[in-house]
Amino acid sequence: MRGNSRLLVNSRDKILLRLLGTPWRILSLVLLVVFLVEAIVMLLLPWILPKNLSTAQAALVDAAMLTGICAPILWWIIISPLRRIALDAQALSSAIVENAGEGIVTISARGQILSFNPAAEILFGHQAENTLNSSITDVLPEIRLDSTNIGEAVATNGKQRDGDSFPASVSIRQLDSNDASDLVLVIRDLTEEKRAEAERTSAVREKEALRAQQMATLAQLATGVAHEIRNPLTAIKMLVQSSNSEDDQSSMPKEDLRIVEDQIRRMEQSVNALLDFARPAPTERKHVTIKEIVPDVVRLLEGQAEKQSVLLRVEEGVSELRLNADRDQLQQLLLNLGLNALNMMTQGGTLTFAVKSNSPGRVCILVSDTGPGIPADLTDEIFKPFFTTRKQGIGLGLNICKRIAEDHHGKLTAYNHPTGGAIFELCLPSADKATIERNT
Repeated sequence: MRGNSRLLVNSRDKILLRLLGTPWRILSLVLLVVFLVEAIVMLLLPWILPKNLSTAQAALVDAAMLTGICAPILWWIIISPLRRIALDAQALSSAIVENAGEGIVTISARGQILSFNPAAEILFGHQAENTLNSSITDVLPEIRLDSTNIGEAVATNGKQRDGDSFPASVSIRQLDSNDASDLVLVIRDLTEEKRAEAERTSAVREKEALRAQQMATLAQLATGVAHEIRNPLTAIKMLVQSSNSEDDQSSMPKEDLRIVEDQIRRMEQSVNALLDFARPAPTERKHVTIKEIVPDVVRLLEGQAEKQSVLLRVEEGVSELRLNADRDQLQQLLLNLGLNALNMMTQGGTLTFAVKSNSPGRVCILVSDTGPGIPADLTDEIFKPFFTTRKQGIGLGLNICKRIAEDHHGKLTAYNHPTGGAIFELCLPSADKATIERNT
């Protein structure tokens, strides 16, 4: 019933506002009510008043009856509804201002603050009662009311109580058409918008930089592929041309065939390395132990090490330690490190594989050699794609090794041993922390 009565009141108010939309309509309704009441009073007076009253007394009674009847009627049909509508509109306007998410400040034409809503209090860090009658430049130092068009949103900076400033958008409105009327400032904090815009700009720049880097890498890749394949093809072509130019149509000599085979194998290795770099194989992890990986790698290196008079050593401090890893990829990683070490020890030396657990939950495999070591100026370069110091290398082996380590949530680092030689340290998370604690 309360909701229905409210709807009826609203409907009646709407009808009343339509009837009393202009001052002339209000005046006409008042005159009509007064005329009708006066006519009724004039008809009733002869029946109500005693016969012996004077004309003056009768006029006083007429005025009193007219006032007593007209006043309640005018209050009920005009004044009370209009007053209620005005109070509701004022309450609605106050609620909107109080609950607005943007700062709303009312100022005089001279720039004195007249009101400060809660959002403005939060925005500037001032209490409303402390800002009344102060200048708007205390919170908006850069605002210029004399040069700002009414209705135009301007970008400026707000000043908080602690002295910090923030970007803001200020829209100015007049309360009425009078040039000297009060002004309403709607203030919006642009901090988040500026931050979002900066992030978008940064993302675009990073995307452009990444694209430029990709194009540069692609150009470097194309150059490396062309170089690595062109040289073997040139050697093969020269041998074939030399064989065709001889009068003897016999088959190509075995030495030439061996060279052709070596060059073809070289091209195959280059292509495989490029494929591993561009399209890494998916990781298939399962529980493996160190002793399943390191000995196999050593056996694969024995033949080459024997040819170069290199001694292979294995130091397994925690060989039973389990890893959650792809066995083939870890074997490829350690094999690449071992082959790199052998390439550095052409005159013999020692290649050592050591397994240690320096901290709970992690295991480290160290591959060290007694070669010339890593030049100090190249320590940060050796893991970059296409960087190599070998004439016949394409510089992808160590980059692929580092990527395998990162895919296993590990880390591959390189440094020189104090007594000479290089050390590559591969640290991986263990799948069995209890085993580590028993072995440390």
